[in-house]
Amino acid sequence: MTKFADPDMILGFYIVSLLPGFLLSYLLYMNRKFYVENGQLVQAGSKLPIMIMLSNFFVKYFLNVLTAMHPALYNQMQFNIFYGIISGFTVGLFFGGIYKTLTAQKQMFTTK
Repeated sequence: MTKFADPDMILGFYIVSLLPGFLLSYLLYMNRKFYVENGQLVQAGSKLPIMIMLSNFFVKYFLNVLTAMHPALYNQMQFNIFYGIISGFTVGLFFGGIYKTLTAQKQMFTTK
């Protein structure tokens, strides 16, 4: 982050774009089924987590390769904004799933 022209601005866009990623992920995970097996919270199998992980990896990889090939992008404000938004959104996708899992865990273990 320190290589960018305005890291504070990127951080602002990053944080703001976390919310839409979080909400989308929460909606995607909304109908996920959880159950307790041997005292542990278990989630039914799905391709969704690996798709989110791979999309996050490929987006970040692409952006970092792009900046390695074109270092001038670090100083372009539009690219800085784009980088902050895309990075925040993809991380928000993780947080939505994590939050859904934690709320399911809380509900299952407090109702028993």
